[in-house]
Amino acid sequence: MFGKSATFAVALAILAASGCASFPGRDPALDDARLSLDAARRNPQVAMYASAEFDQAAATLRQADDLAANGGRYNDAHQLAVLANQRAATAQDVARLRSEQAALVAQRTATDARIHADVTQRQAAAAQFQAAEAQRQADQAQLLAAAAPAAYDYRRRANEPLYEAPVTSVRAVVGPPQQRCWVERQVVDTGAPGINVPGAVVGGVVGGILGHQIGSGRGRDLATGIGAVGGAVVGANVGPGTVYTQDVQRCVNVSTAPPVDYWDVTYTFGGYEHHVQTTNPPGRTILVNGQGEPRV
Repeated sequence: MFGKSATFAVALAILAASGCASFPGRDPALDDARLSLDAARRNPQVAMYASAEFDQAAATLRQADDLAANGGRYNDAHQLAVLANQRAATAQDVARLRSEQAALVAQRTATDARIHADVTQRQAAAAQFQAAEAQRQADQAQLLAAAAPAAYDYRRRANEPLYEAPVTSVRAVVGPPQQRCWVERQVVDTGAPGINVPGAVVGGVVGGILGHQIGSGRGRDLATGIGAVGGAVVGANVGPGTVYTQDVQRCVNVSTAPPVDYWDVTYTFGGYEHHVQTTNPPGRTILVNGQGEPRV
């Protein structure tokens, strides 16, 4: 009888030990998930950019707590707790990524606005500069029209090299009675429409030279006669917006006229044909500078 009682007691102890092993204590994964969820809740980026992900993590943790409180399977509650922890961490990662993307978009928008403002400012500055330059050119043109330009001087400049150009032809020009003709240099401004300054004469009689002209080599000659106006542009490569001069012949009435008004002299220099009017007949050559302009 005593032996049977001892055997029964041992069996009860084994069953008790077995029952304790089937119902373990609180799962630490639940505490970890709750800490992760609290950290995500305190992160303002999560509330702004990952509210849906946070709600999923919170719902998963509630399911795990319900299973643990209602005696559900331990493994199911543990897996839900681990999943809730992962979803809470994912919510923070998503919130950080979206916050960085929003910052990049805002920075790009600010940069575009700054570039647009800079371009607008530069365009305004360029417009102001163009307006000021146009006004300056207008003022300069008015001064040119109003001022009396200095007469062109055919005398030799200091240390200016001179050359002897061969004279190819000489023609004596006799004016009509009671009339004398001469050649003056006139300013032409191609960059200012309407400003030709026909009265701005820069020529003159200096040392026996009345005027000078560069011919084209195609038979173009200096015009003569009553009221005739002729000449060619002095210089090469005259483009738009430049100021240059041209020879213009003018005639006036005088009380008496000499037998010969002037000598129309043709000479060559630098591959071009030049014309000059002198008060005296020239020799076989004529002195010129490096541009072929006559010098005395």
